[in-house]
Amino acid sequence: MLRLKPKLVASTALLTLSLALSAFAQKEKTGEDAIAREVIHEKPTEYKIIASRSPVKAFAVLSDAVWYATDEIVIWQSTASVKGKPLMEQHAKLGSIASSGVTGMAVDRSRNVWIACEEGVAVAKGKSITSYTSADGLPEGKVLAVAVGSGGDVWVGTENGAARFNGSSWTKYTTSDGLASNRVQALVSNSRGDMYLGTNKGLSVYNGSSFQNYNAKNTGGDGLEWNNVRVLAKEPNSDKIWMTDGPKNLNTFDGKTWKRYVEIQDGITSIMNDTRRTWFGSESGLLRFNGEEWVSDKNMHGVQAEQVYAMYRDEATGNLYFGMEKGVMILSNPYRR
Repeated sequence: MLRLKPKLVASTALLTLSLALSAFAQKEKTGEDAIAREVIHEKPTEYKIIASRSPVKAFAVLSDAVWYATDEIVIWQSTASVKGKPLMEQHAKLGSIASSGVTGMAVDRSRNVWIACEEGVAVAKGKSITSYTSADGLPEGKVLAVAVGSGGDVWVGTENGAARFNGSSWTKYTTSDGLASNRVQALVSNSRGDMYLGTNKGLSVYNGSSFQNYNAKNTGGDGLEWNNVRVLAKEPNSDKIWMTDGPKNLNTFDGKTWKRYVEIQDGITSIMNDTRRTWFGSESGLLRFNGEEWVSDKNMHGVQAEQVYAMYRDEATGNLYFGMEKGVMILSNPYRR
């Protein structure tokens, strides 16, 4: 059990989800990166697991499939079965760019999957994949994040600025346009249409015409301390934004009020809120916060993961998705609203 400092309360016993892990069924494929995958169902169904031989660093959820990426390859996996076997495709190339080094995925309003890669960004429209690089209007350098705005535009963050795609062309944004830094490493949109951009020099918020920047100098004692915002996430039923700041700090910001949580956990890779609780993934596993208590014991929060790189809550079903060291876990969420 993790015990934290001044603002936080020591944890008491929480309701434990009863999850009995079942064996992964495997199917042989040729090639080093061919991965045996089966979706395993327990009755009553509390979770499904899509198995992978290496850590899942990013994924995107459709109604009938999950796209997910390891360090080397991008995979499409049906969540339905055909004669007991899942459908499967593997992608070593995404259009004109390699599928290695994927940093993020997002789904747009047309159910297209956007994939941020070292060489650019790719979009999968059904079986067709189109890639975009600096030659198409992106800033040069590695793409670090991708997100879909509430207005439908697609945003990417790179080592050399951000870019927004309106369906036909890209618009670039750098410090000369008001960004806090050209290193844009996290993105999330609120319900009002503002785009939040996490940088290594603070938080930038784009309101459709200009940027407002937040840092240790202008957010007060409860605001940012280190100015290094690497992960962003929005709570489902509010415009409260969670973010990492520096090695171990967390902050929330609702557009007016800041709150800081200090010395929480090192190396947080992802944040997700399930409407009642907030989850924090890292290479050390999972941490869960209900507003008062912080739980790091995997036997208490019910997800048997040693490492968590990406997380997602499906708004349609309420299900929770965890990209782990050996696959993607799909967990039934008791708090759907």
